[in-house]
Amino acid sequence: MQRIILYKQIDQRWHYVRLSALSETELRVETGCCGMKPDKEETVEIELISAEALRQEGEKWLAEGYGKPHPHSLQVMTLHFQMRRWTGYPAGAPWYDDWTSGYLDPIQQVLDDTCNGIPRGSERFSGNYMHYYTVFNTDLAQEAMEKIAAAAPVKFLLDIHIANREKQVHIPIDPNVPEYLRSLFRVVEKSARTIAHELPVLFPSDPLLPEFVPNGSAPKRIIGERAKFLRQTLKEKWHFDSNFWDPLTNVSPSEVVFLNGMAEEKKQLIAQVIRERIHEPLYLLDCEAGLFEIGTEQIFGGAHEGMVFDASFDWVIYFSHHYTITFSGDWLVTAVKALYSENPELLNAW
Repeated sequence: MQRIILYKQIDQRWHYVRLSALSETELRVETGCCGMKPDKEETVEIELISAEALRQEGEKWLAEGYGKPHPHSLQVMTLHFQMRRWTGYPAGAPWYDDWTSGYLDPIQQVLDDTCNGIPRGSERFSGNYMHYYTVFNTDLAQEAMEKIAAAAPVKFLLDIHIANREKQVHIPIDPNVPEYLRSLFRVVEKSARTIAHELPVLFPSDPLLPEFVPNGSAPKRIIGERAKFLRQTLKEKWHFDSNFWDPLTNVSPSEVVFLNGMAEEKKQLIAQVIRERIHEPLYLLDCEAGLFEIGTEQIFGGAHEGMVFDASFDWVIYFSHHYTITFSGDWLVTAVKALYSENPELLNAW
C-alpha cells in the first residue's frame, strides 16, 4: 500500500491528512489531530492510483498549508528502557518477546494510527535501550506511552523523555582504559551523535514522495508458547539460538551452500520452489526484530541477520550481516545447486 502523510499546525496543535491507496482506484483520505484517531474519513475514486496520482492529491493539501515540517521544529521523544544485561542480538534475550509485544509493538501502532510519531532510530549498550521518535503533540504522545506501560502484562523500567534533542546516556568505558583514549572516545561519541542529529537536515525528503506500507499492516508477530516452541526446535534441530550462526563449521547439521549476493530473478525462482513444497506457516526469526509469520514474497525481504524456515523445520535460509545467504536442507540445497549449474563458481565463494 502507498500513502502520503502531511501536517499543519492549527491553533497550537498539529493536524494531519493521510492519503492511503486502498486499491487501484480507491483512495482513502483521513484528517485529524495528531495524537488522536481520524475525525473525518472519506473514500475518493481515482481513475488509476499511482505515485503521480497520489502526488496530485497531495498537492491539493499543500495548497491548504499542509506539508512536512522541519525536523528541528519538532520535539523528540526518547523511550529509555533499562533492561537486564544481554550479550548478542536482542531477539535471543529471554525477555525480548514480552518487551516487544507489551511495549514496542503497541507504541508503534498507536503512533501510526494517530500520526503522532516518526521513528528516528535507536541504540543499545550496557542494558540501555534507547528508541527515538519525532513527535507532533507531545502531551498526547506521553499520555499514550503511559497507558501502554500501565497495560503491559510484564513490566520493564521505562523513562519517557521529551525535549528538543534525544536523551543521551554516556556509553560506559572500562576504568582500565587510559585517560587519553577515554577523552578520544568521548570526542568520537559526541561527533557521531551530532552527525546523527543533523541527518534530517542533510537529507531533506520530498513531501509528496509516497511511502510503502507492506500489505497495509505490520507482519504478524509470534509470541508466547508458540514462539518458545519454534525457538527451541530451531535450537535442537539447527543449532540456531537467535544469534550469529556459523554454518561453515560443524554448527550446521547438514550440507550448506551460500552466496555472496543473489540476483533478483534467482530469488524469485527459489521462492517459487519453496512455494511448491512449503509446509505452512512460513516463519522469519529476525535476530534484531523477533519472530514473525511471513509470506513467500517476504523471504528475501532484507533481514540483516536471521533465519527463514517453515513448519517442517526440514530446511532453512540464513541471512548474515556479512550479506551472505546460506541454504540448508537436502532438497533446498539440491535446488540451489541446480539453479547455479552453469555458474558453480558462485557457490561457497567469498
